Amino acid sequence: LGLDLDEGDEPFELTKRFIDLTPGAFPGYSLLSAFGQAAPLNLHYQQAGRVIPFPFHFLNNNGAMNIGPKNYSWPRFYEHVIDLTRYSFSRRSIYRRARATKTFIPKWLNVVRAISSEGYGRIDYYSEILRRLHADPQFRPFFERQTTEIPQFYIDRVKKDMGPLWHWLPEGALQHDPNAYLKSTIEDISEPVEVRLAI
Repeated sequence: LGLDLDEGDEPFELTKRFIDLTPGAFPGYSLLSAFGQAAPLNLHYQQAGRVIPFPFHFLNNNGAMNIGPKNYSWPRFYEHVIDLTRYSFSRRSIYRRARATKTFIPKWLNVVRAISSEGYGRIDYYSEILRRLHADPQFRPFFERQTTEIPQFYIDRVKKDMGPLWHWLPEGALQHDPNAYLKSTIEDISEPVEVRLAI
């Protein structure tokens, strides 16, 4: 979700239509993320100044979208994501998915996935992000790339997830340069090239 060609309600409404037409497919939505040198397109995002320095802990396709959306404000984008996720994991959709899945174990695993962290859990998480975009003074400046200071919400989540291992995390481990790929290409170009002619 969040591709540059996405604009308005249509991409999300068409995805709902896909859910209706393929009730047996378990929906998995990845938020657009740039992972270092994983794709040349990441250079484009870095050149445009759109990459946000989210800690690596959240770059799992669902924890954070580290590319500023081209055609949506952050609140509007998360409103769409929440609406689509609610639709995909509504009781009606879960029921239709279970009916369309013929074998016992996949049928019930999909129900459990829908009512736990992959469905309802993501709705709660995205709703909290949206709430904080409106209310938490640390959020919007970070999302809009006005500061690199990581909101306390994300630091607290890493602490919680790491448990007793948090104390072993070296200072500065949550920060990284989101434009390292771009800088490495500039350095490659600026290095002098030695040319020798063989006679």
